[in-house]
Amino acid sequence: MNISPYVVLKYLKATLQMMLGKQTPEASFDISEYGLWQVISVSWIISGLVSIIPIQAIGWNFYPLFLATSLVSLLSYVILVYYFLLRINKANLYLMFIIPYLWLSTMQMIFFAIITMLSTATGVSAFSIFSIPALIWVLYWLIRIARQQLGVSRFVAFGFLAGKFLIETILGVTAGMSFSLG
Repeated sequence: MNISPYVVLKYLKATLQMMLGKQTPEASFDISEYGLWQVISVSWIISGLVSIIPIQAIGWNFYPLFLATSLVSLLSYVILVYYFLLRINKANLYLMFIIPYLWLSTMQMIFFAIITMLSTATGVSAFSIFSIPALIWVLYWLIRIARQQLGVSRFVAFGFLAGKFLIETILGVTAGMSFSLG
């Protein structure tokens, strides 16, 4: 599996091109099992990298638990989405949906990491206001990808967002509680 910086930048650029309406998801990514494992790996690595700033405040002892929890939540989400699509007879569209969706989620992490670093480096907390349009733009695309690739309603598309948030929250809270108790 190739997750070299060149490949990562290529797919992040493709994600941005897609978000600007200049490319289709099919033309942007490797829509295959290989592409799925590639985006899972990149998403997990970038999650680990962008969490370094907040981890410094919590303590480095929490970092291995955070990495394990983020991998479990990512894999749980990928599996649950597959079984949901299987249940609604759309499993054949799984890769066409999940790969662009995960690249968009990865782009979201990068946007927020850049905004956080700008706020931290400059000491100007007003930079955090840029997180609102970035959030709206990414949420729009996450819902659009679900609707476009799967042909589902806005409610179901929003359910994919809520499901990801719910899985990450439950596992994150559980990990945090077990860390504080241990």
